[in-house]
Amino acid sequence: MSHSLSRPGRLDALVRIVVFSIAAALLPLRNASAMVVISGLDEAQEANVRALLPLATAACKTGRWRIQRLFRDADSHIHRALQALGFYSASLSKQLTWEETCWRATIAIEPGEPVRLDDIDIAVEGPAGEDPAVLAKLAINKPQAGDILNHSHYEAYRDKLRNAALERGYFDAHFLQHQVLVDVPTRSARMTLRLDSGLRYHFGEITFTPGILRRELLQQFADIEPGDPYDARNVAMLSAALSDSGYFGSVEVVTGPLDPETRTVPITVTLTPGNSRTYTTGIGFSTDTGPQVRLGYDDRRRNERGAQFESRLFASEVTSELSATYRWPHRDPRKEWFTVGAGFQQENTDSSDSDTYKLGISRTRNLSGKWLEKPYLELVYEDFTVGSDDGHSRLLIGGINWESVTGRELGRIKRGRMLSFDIRGAAEQLGSDTSFLQLRARGKWIRSIDAKTRILVRTAMGATIKESLSELPASVRFFSGGDRSVRAYEFESLGPRDSFGDVIGGSHLIEASIEIDRVVRGNWAIAAFFDTGSAFNADPEFSSGTGLGLRWQSPIGPIRLDFATPLDDSDTQLRVHFSMGPDL
Repeated sequence: MSHSLSRPGRLDALVRIVVFSIAAALLPLRNASAMVVISGLDEAQEANVRALLPLATAACKTGRWRIQRLFRDADSHIHRALQALGFYSASLSKQLTWEETCWRATIAIEPGEPVRLDDIDIAVEGPAGEDPAVLAKLAINKPQAGDILNHSHYEAYRDKLRNAALERGYFDAHFLQHQVLVDVPTRSARMTLRLDSGLRYHFGEITFTPGILRRELLQQFADIEPGDPYDARNVAMLSAALSDSGYFGSVEVVTGPLDPETRTVPITVTLTPGNSRTYTTGIGFSTDTGPQVRLGYDDRRRNERGAQFESRLFASEVTSELSATYRWPHRDPRKEWFTVGAGFQQENTDSSDSDTYKLGISRTRNLSGKWLEKPYLELVYEDFTVGSDDGHSRLLIGGINWESVTGRELGRIKRGRMLSFDIRGAAEQLGSDTSFLQLRARGKWIRSIDAKTRILVRTAMGATIKESLSELPASVRFFSGGDRSVRAYEFESLGPRDSFGDVIGGSHLIEASIEIDRVVRGNWAIAAFFDTGSAFNADPEFSSGTGLGLRWQSPIGPIRLDFATPLDDSDTQLRVHFSMGPDL
């Protein structure tokens, strides 16, 4: 059975076809782009001309009369754009053509010779004229005779001049004269900037939100006192120090209002307490220790004196540790802390077993922002078995540690270093079971060769002054080998051995490692490495390993998988190492 459209139906279908055809034909016209072709200018000049030229943004569908008007007015816009860059003698020719679906403007420009600064008069009157900080800022990118006149540069320098005065507390600063006079025939310009700074303001009262920390402690975060000359840098440093302290959820530092009579600026610090108590959990794995579990508790604001408490639990097949510390700020909370702590550690390796109890006190000081100095005193009781030696020791260990870390950052570290030096010892005369003196040093350096390639160098050294090593517990002896020591060897499997062939540790340590890694895709990298080291008493016997590795920059930090081969006479042909944790 067949059907046919009636005449009205056929007519209706025909109309639809015509309408759709016209719409399809007009679609390219609506989407067509107009073209403004500019020649004769460099990149910066053309960019400025296009930014100030309305014709450059007109579309094909814009009315013909509108395009003609924009084309006619283009001359003034072009001259204004070039004059802003110092070109006052430009000449141009232009042409407007109409095409089937759009229009096209062609503009040829000859910028001519630029106007140059001939006479420059920049002066700061008042106390700011002798302020080294203001003068130092003004010396940066200061306009010089012979420079091409650039009005945006002039305006930026003018604003910098006034801002430099405001940042140092000259809040009444104002310009006596600020202008640029252009002599077009001689292509020269005179720049005049004369600022009267007025008198400098001082800090007024500093108000903190009460009830969170003691005012005496909060005041230590500020390098300012009421009556000190105003400096915006000190305000910024106060805000940063309070934010970085970990005590607060938010920090807002507001200056003002100004008091013109006393020339003082009050500071209001609004502090919002954050959640001071946090709990942390974590799991991990390494071939040195096997599966790992970590638990932590932190109280960042124990009381109004700024004391903090933290406890840590680390458990694995080889090493387990439980610790608790209580610390409080001394004098400047940014630079000095006292810490008391207690802990228990159990370690069971193929070479030794030990249970260690510690009770200690330390003082941490920040030296010049790069080094931490920590003198400490620890009472250590340890039950140990090392080879055929077993026993217990009670040591009152005093020491001092210096540590510096730079370059720690989120993600892949491109450049950084870690240095640590430690001197510690015990004396029978002070109640210890034995006497010894020990020096330890560790270092690691990371440098990028290019955007994808890094070199990582690591070293460790140690020396113990003690006649008989058998009297020292396992925690004071040196061992080598493992994921972060000499790869290709088991954890703490390298060192002097007793008559039964058991590793008993040494009085000295030397380790070195060099590694190169390269990103191959995304967060993945491959690595090649060489490790060597020795724990010894008299003469070192180095064991070395080399191999290849795979690196993954995971959301929780670097994860490493290494395949290492020993280079000595070891029976091991290949050892796999898996580890997690920061590069520094």
